[in-house]
Amino acid sequence: MSKNRLSAVLGIEKPVIQGPMAWISTAPLVAAVSDNGGLGVLGVGFAPAEFIKEQIIATRKLTSKPFGVNVIMIPELLDHVTKVVLEEKPPVIYADTLLGLDLELSKKYFSIWHDLGLKVIVKASTIQDAITAEQAGADAVIVKGWEGGGHTSYEATTVLVPQAANCLSIPLVASGGIADGRGMAAAIALGADGIEMGTVFMCAEETVVHPNVKNAMIKAGDMETVITGYSTDEPCRQLKNKLSEEMIDIENQFSKTEAAVKLKEVAESSLKKAMLEGDVEEKGAVMAGQIVPLITEVKSVKAIIDDVLSGYHATISKLVVFEV
Repeated sequence: MSKNRLSAVLGIEKPVIQGPMAWISTAPLVAAVSDNGGLGVLGVGFAPAEFIKEQIIATRKLTSKPFGVNVIMIPELLDHVTKVVLEEKPPVIYADTLLGLDLELSKKYFSIWHDLGLKVIVKASTIQDAITAEQAGADAVIVKGWEGGGHTSYEATTVLVPQAANCLSIPLVASGGIADGRGMAAAIALGADGIEMGTVFMCAEETVVHPNVKNAMIKAGDMETVITGYSTDEPCRQLKNKLSEEMIDIENQFSKTEAAVKLKEVAESSLKKAMLEGDVEEKGAVMAGQIVPLITEVKSVKAIIDDVLSGYHATISKLVVFEV
Protein backbone atom coordinates (compact mmCIF):
# COMPACT_ATOMS: atom_id res chain seq x y z
CA MET A 1 0.00 0.00 0.00
CA SER A 2 1.31 3.46 -0.88
CA LYS A 3 1.53 6.28 1.63
CA ASN A 4 -1.56 8.46 1.56
CA ARG A 5 -0.72 11.85 -0.01
CA LEU A 6 -2.84 13.87 2.40
CA SER A 7 -1.40 12.17 5.47
CA ALA A 8 2.12 12.72 4.18
CA VAL A 9 1.60 16.43 3.55
CA LEU A 10 -0.05 17.13 6.91
CA GLY A 11 2.07 14.79 9.00
CA ILE A 12 -0.93 12.80 10.25
CA GLU A 13 -1.57 9.06 10.44
CA LYS A 14 -5.08 8.85 8.99
CA PRO A 15 -6.58 10.91 6.13
CA VAL A 16 -9.47 12.21 8.22
CA ILE A 17 -10.05 15.90 8.92
CA GLN A 18 -12.50 17.20 11.50
CA GLY A 19 -14.35 20.18 10.07
CA PRO A 20 -14.13 23.41 12.09
CA MET A 21 -17.44 24.34 13.75
CA ALA A 22 -18.03 27.41 15.92
CA TRP A 23 -18.80 26.64 19.60
CA ILE A 24 -18.11 22.96 18.85
CA SER A 25 -14.55 22.53 17.58
CA THR A 26 -12.75 23.59 20.74
CA ALA A 27 -9.63 22.13 22.33
CA PRO A 28 -11.11 18.89 23.78
CA LEU A 29 -12.55 17.71 20.43
CA VAL A 30 -9.66 18.97 18.32
CA ALA A 31 -7.03 17.32 20.50
CA ALA A 32 -8.95 14.03 20.57
CA VAL A 33 -9.16 13.91 16.76
CA SER A 34 -5.46 14.67 16.37
CA ASP A 35 -4.47 12.22 19.10
CA ASN A 36 -6.37 9.51 17.23
CA GLY A 37 -4.52 10.06 13.98
CA GLY A 38 -6.66 12.61 12.18
CA LEU A 39 -6.42 16.38 11.93
CA GLY A 40 -8.45 18.30 14.48
CA VAL A 41 -9.28 21.89 13.51
CA LEU A 42 -10.24 24.70 15.89
CA GLY A 43 -13.40 26.50 14.75
CA VAL A 44 -12.37 30.04 15.72
CA GLY A 45 -12.67 31.96 12.46
CA PHE A 46 -14.84 34.79 13.80
CA ALA A 47 -13.57 34.67 17.39
CA PRO A 48 -11.59 37.40 19.20
CA ALA A 49 -7.80 37.04 19.13
CA GLU A 50 -7.69 36.26 22.86
CA PHE A 51 -9.99 33.27 22.46
CA ILE A 52 -8.02 31.94 19.48
CA LYS A 53 -4.80 32.12 21.48
CA GLU A 54 -6.41 30.42 24.48
CA GLN A 55 -7.67 27.57 22.33
CA ILE A 56 -4.31 27.00 20.62
CA ILE A 57 -2.57 26.87 24.00
CA ALA A 58 -5.26 24.56 25.44
CA THR A 59 -5.00 22.21 22.45
CA ARG A 60 -1.21 22.03 22.76
CA LYS A 61 -1.59 20.98 26.40
CA LEU A 62 -3.81 18.07 25.31
CA THR A 63 -1.94 16.77 22.26
CA SER A 64 1.50 16.84 20.66
CA LYS A 65 0.06 15.88 17.25
CA PRO A 66 -0.61 18.30 14.35
CA PHE A 67 -3.82 20.33 14.51
CA GLY A 68 -5.27 23.26 12.61
CA VAL A 69 -6.84 26.68 13.15
CA ASN A 70 -9.49 27.94 10.77
CA VAL A 71 -9.26 31.39 9.22
CA ILE A 72 -12.06 33.04 7.26
CA MET A 73 -10.63 34.51 4.05
CA ILE A 74 -12.11 37.96 4.59
CA PRO A 75 -9.66 40.90 4.70
CA GLU A 76 -10.93 42.35 7.98
CA LEU A 77 -10.47 39.00 9.75
CA LEU A 78 -7.13 37.92 8.34
CA ASP A 79 -4.84 40.36 10.10
CA HIS A 80 -6.03 39.74 13.64
CA VAL A 81 -5.87 35.96 13.18
CA THR A 82 -2.43 36.19 11.57
CA LYS A 83 -1.11 38.14 14.58
CA VAL A 84 -2.03 35.18 16.81
CA VAL A 85 -0.58 32.74 14.28
CA LEU A 86 2.72 34.65 14.25
CA GLU A 87 2.96 34.16 18.02
CA GLU A 88 1.60 30.64 18.46
CA LYS A 89 2.46 28.97 15.12
CA PRO A 90 -0.19 26.23 14.94
CA PRO A 91 0.93 23.44 12.58
CA VAL A 92 -1.88 23.93 10.05
CA ILE A 93 -3.95 26.88 8.82
CA TYR A 94 -7.38 26.02 7.46
CA ALA A 95 -8.46 28.81 5.11
CA ASP A 96 -12.24 28.92 4.82
CA THR A 97 -13.83 30.60 1.80
CA LEU A 98 -17.36 31.97 1.97
CA LEU A 99 -17.76 34.39 -0.92
CA GLY A 100 -15.00 33.35 -3.29
CA LEU A 101 -11.21 33.23 -3.09
CA ASP A 102 -9.11 36.20 -4.23
CA LEU A 103 -5.82 35.08 -5.80
CA GLU A 104 -3.61 37.99 -4.74
CA LEU A 105 -4.99 38.12 -1.19
CA SER A 106 -4.48 34.37 -0.87
CA LYS A 107 -0.91 34.52 -2.18
CA LYS A 108 -0.08 37.23 0.35
CA TYR A 109 -1.29 35.35 3.41
CA PHE A 110 -0.34 31.85 2.27
CA SER A 111 3.21 33.16 1.86
CA ILE A 112 3.21 34.61 5.38
CA TRP A 113 1.94 31.34 6.85
CA HIS A 114 4.33 29.20 4.81
CA ASP A 115 7.26 31.33 5.94
CA LEU A 116 6.36 30.30 9.49
CA GLY A 117 6.56 26.65 8.47
CA LEU A 118 2.80 26.07 8.54
CA LYS A 119 0.77 23.95 6.13
CA VAL A 120 -2.19 25.62 4.41
CA ILE A 121 -5.46 23.84 3.63
CA VAL A 122 -8.23 25.64 1.74
CA LYS A 123 -11.92 24.73 1.84
CA ALA A 124 -13.57 25.58 -1.49
CA SER A 125 -17.20 25.52 -2.52
CA THR A 126 -16.56 25.89 -6.24
CA ILE A 127 -14.07 24.40 -8.69
CA GLN A 128 -12.74 27.87 -9.51
CA ASP A 129 -11.96 28.47 -5.83
CA ALA A 130 -10.18 25.10 -5.70
CA ILE A 131 -8.05 26.05 -8.72
CA THR A 132 -7.31 29.48 -7.24
CA ALA A 133 -6.25 27.83 -3.98
CA GLU A 134 -3.65 25.69 -5.75
CA GLN A 135 -2.42 28.66 -7.78
CA ALA A 136 -1.98 30.62 -4.54
CA GLY A 137 0.16 27.86 -3.04
CA ALA A 138 -2.20 25.80 -0.88
CA ASP A 139 -0.86 22.44 0.31
CA ALA A 140 -4.26 20.72 0.07
CA VAL A 141 -7.81 21.57 -0.95
CA ILE A 142 -11.15 20.52 0.53
CA VAL A 143 -14.26 20.66 -1.65
CA LYS A 144 -17.51 20.65 0.27
CA GLY A 145 -20.81 19.67 -1.29
CA TRP A 146 -24.20 21.05 -0.39
CA GLU A 147 -25.03 17.94 1.68
CA GLY A 148 -22.85 19.26 4.50
CA GLY A 149 -24.02 21.17 7.55
CA GLY A 150 -23.39 24.84 8.23
CA HIS A 151 -22.22 27.06 5.37
CA THR A 152 -22.87 25.14 2.21
CA SER A 153 -22.51 25.33 -1.55
CA TYR A 154 -24.77 24.78 -4.56
CA GLU A 155 -23.34 21.50 -5.89
CA ALA A 156 -23.19 17.97 -4.51
CA THR A 157 -20.03 16.34 -3.19
CA THR A 158 -20.28 13.70 -5.93
CA VAL A 159 -20.20 16.47 -8.51
CA LEU A 160 -17.42 18.58 -6.99
CA VAL A 161 -14.89 15.87 -6.13
CA PRO A 162 -14.30 14.32 -9.57
CA GLN A 163 -14.13 17.76 -11.18
CA ALA A 164 -11.58 18.89 -8.61
CA ALA A 165 -9.61 15.66 -9.05
CA ASN A 166 -9.32 16.44 -12.76
CA CYS A 167 -8.02 19.96 -12.09
CA LEU A 168 -5.70 19.70 -9.10
CA SER A 169 -2.26 18.22 -8.54
CA ILE A 170 -2.24 18.73 -4.74
CA PRO A 171 -4.05 16.45 -2.26
CA LEU A 172 -7.84 16.65 -2.41
CA VAL A 173 -10.29 16.16 0.45
CA ALA A 174 -14.00 15.37 0.06
CA SER A 175 -16.47 16.98 2.47
CA GLY A 176 -20.26 16.94 2.80
CA GLY A 177 -22.48 13.90 3.37
CA ILE A 178 -19.75 11.63 4.76
CA ALA A 179 -20.20 9.89 8.12
CA ASP A 180 -19.02 6.31 7.69
CA GLY A 181 -16.66 4.00 5.78
CA ARG A 182 -18.98 3.72 2.80
CA GLY A 183 -18.87 7.48 2.36
CA MET A 184 -15.10 7.42 2.63
CA ALA A 185 -14.83 4.64 0.03
CA ALA A 186 -17.06 6.64 -2.33
CA ALA A 187 -14.95 9.76 -1.83
CA ILE A 188 -11.72 7.89 -2.59
CA ALA A 189 -13.32 6.32 -5.67
CA LEU A 190 -14.28 9.78 -6.91
CA GLY A 191 -10.68 10.94 -6.69
CA ALA A 192 -10.20 12.28 -3.14
CA ASP A 193 -7.15 11.55 -1.00
CA GLY A 194 -9.07 11.86 2.26
CA ILE A 195 -12.27 13.02 3.90
CA GLU A 196 -13.55 15.77 6.14
CA MET A 197 -16.41 15.14 8.56
CA GLY A 198 -18.25 17.63 10.75
CA THR A 199 -21.71 16.41 11.66
CA VAL A 200 -20.57 13.04 13.01
CA PHE A 201 -18.09 14.76 15.37
CA MET A 202 -20.85 16.95 16.79
CA CYS A 203 -22.06 13.86 18.62
CA ALA A 204 -18.63 12.82 19.92
CA GLU A 205 -18.23 12.29 23.66
CA GLU A 206 -15.45 14.88 23.68
CA THR A 207 -17.57 17.57 22.02
CA VAL A 208 -18.51 20.22 24.57
CA VAL A 209 -22.02 21.09 23.38
CA HIS A 210 -25.36 20.96 25.14
CA PRO A 211 -26.82 17.43 25.47
CA ASN A 212 -30.03 18.68 23.80
CA VAL A 213 -28.06 19.16 20.57
CA LYS A 214 -26.77 15.58 20.54
CA ASN A 215 -30.21 14.21 21.41
CA ALA A 216 -31.85 16.21 18.60
CA MET A 217 -29.33 14.89 16.10
CA ILE A 218 -29.71 11.27 17.20
CA LYS A 219 -33.50 11.55 16.84
CA ALA A 220 -33.36 13.27 13.44
CA GLY A 221 -34.52 11.27 10.44
CA ASP A 222 -34.34 11.73 6.70
CA MET A 223 -35.43 15.08 5.22
CA GLU A 224 -35.09 16.86 8.57
CA THR A 225 -32.49 19.40 7.49
CA VAL A 226 -33.13 22.52 5.46
CA ILE A 227 -31.03 25.24 3.84
CA THR A 228 -31.70 28.82 4.94
CA GLY A 229 -30.12 32.16 4.16
CA TYR A 230 -29.93 32.12 0.37
CA SER A 231 -30.60 35.86 0.33
CA THR A 232 -27.44 36.53 2.35
CA ASP A 233 -25.27 34.67 -0.23
CA GLU A 234 -24.06 32.55 2.69
CA PRO A 235 -26.66 29.72 2.85
CA CYS A 236 -26.50 27.31 5.78
CA ARG A 237 -27.90 23.83 6.33
CA GLN A 238 -29.49 23.16 9.72
CA LEU A 239 -32.03 20.96 11.45
CA LYS A 240 -35.62 22.04 10.89
CA ASN A 241 -37.21 23.91 13.80
CA LYS A 242 -39.18 27.11 14.46
CA LEU A 243 -36.15 29.26 13.67
CA SER A 244 -35.66 27.69 10.24
CA GLU A 245 -39.38 28.05 9.50
CA GLU A 246 -39.25 31.74 10.40
CA MET A 247 -36.19 32.26 8.21
CA ILE A 248 -37.80 30.57 5.22
CA ASP A 249 -40.96 32.67 5.70
CA ILE A 250 -38.85 35.83 5.66
CA GLU A 251 -37.17 34.84 2.41
CA ASN A 252 -40.53 34.04 0.82
CA GLN A 253 -42.09 37.35 1.86
CA PHE A 254 -39.38 39.94 1.27
CA SER A 255 -36.96 41.02 -1.44
CA LYS A 256 -33.44 39.64 -1.31
CA THR A 257 -32.03 42.83 0.20
CA GLU A 258 -34.75 43.15 2.83
CA ALA A 259 -34.64 39.46 3.67
CA ALA A 260 -30.89 39.52 4.18
CA VAL A 261 -31.21 42.26 6.80
CA LYS A 262 -34.08 40.58 8.61
CA LEU A 263 -32.39 37.18 8.57
CA LYS A 264 -29.28 38.52 10.26
CA GLU A 265 -31.44 39.95 13.03
CA VAL A 266 -33.38 36.72 13.50
CA ALA A 267 -30.31 34.49 13.36
CA GLU A 268 -28.25 36.60 15.77
CA SER A 269 -26.59 34.29 18.35
CA SER A 270 -28.72 31.36 17.13
CA LEU A 271 -25.74 28.99 17.06
CA LYS A 272 -24.74 29.90 20.60
CA LYS A 273 -28.34 29.47 21.79
CA ALA A 274 -28.31 25.88 20.55
CA MET A 275 -24.76 24.78 21.31
CA LEU A 276 -24.39 26.31 24.76
CA GLU A 277 -27.95 26.88 25.99
CA GLY A 278 -29.64 23.83 24.48
CA ASP A 279 -32.42 25.63 22.58
CA VAL A 280 -32.91 23.26 19.63
CA GLU A 281 -36.62 23.96 19.01
CA GLU A 282 -37.21 27.70 19.12
CA LYS A 283 -34.34 30.11 18.36
CA GLY A 284 -31.27 27.86 18.22
CA ALA A 285 -29.53 26.63 15.06
CA VAL A 286 -28.18 23.07 14.90
CA MET A 287 -26.11 23.07 11.72
CA ALA A 288 -26.08 19.36 10.92
CA GLY A 289 -25.68 17.90 7.45
CA GLN A 290 -28.01 15.64 5.47
CA ILE A 291 -26.12 12.60 6.74
CA VAL A 292 -27.48 13.13 10.28
CA PRO A 293 -29.81 10.07 10.17
CA LEU A 294 -26.71 7.84 10.18
CA ILE A 295 -25.76 9.19 13.60
CA THR A 296 -27.59 7.01 16.12
CA GLU A 297 -25.46 7.26 19.26
CA VAL A 298 -22.86 9.32 21.07
CA LYS A 299 -19.42 7.74 20.62
CA SER A 300 -15.83 8.61 21.44
CA VAL A 301 -13.67 10.24 18.79
CA LYS A 302 -11.55 7.09 18.73
CA ALA A 303 -14.60 4.93 18.01
CA ILE A 304 -15.81 7.31 15.30
CA ILE A 305 -12.50 7.30 13.43
CA ASP A 306 -11.90 3.56 13.94
CA ASP A 307 -15.41 2.73 12.71
CA VAL A 308 -15.02 4.89 9.61
CA LEU A 309 -11.69 3.34 8.66
CA SER A 310 -12.78 -0.23 9.36
CA GLY A 311 -15.94 0.46 7.35
CA TYR A 312 -13.83 1.82 4.51
CA HIS A 313 -11.68 -1.32 4.38
CA ALA A 314 -14.74 -3.57 4.63
CA THR A 315 -16.39 -1.70 1.77
CA ILE A 316 -13.47 -1.83 -0.62
CA SER A 317 -12.92 -5.51 0.16
CA LYS A 318 -16.42 -6.24 -1.16
CA LEU A 319 -15.96 -4.42 -4.44
CA VAL A 320 -16.29 -6.66 -7.43
CA VAL A 321 -14.66 -6.03 -10.79
CA PHE A 322 -17.10 -6.94 -13.52
CA GLU A 323 -17.20 -6.70 -17.27
CA VAL A 324 -19.34 -4.08 -18.97
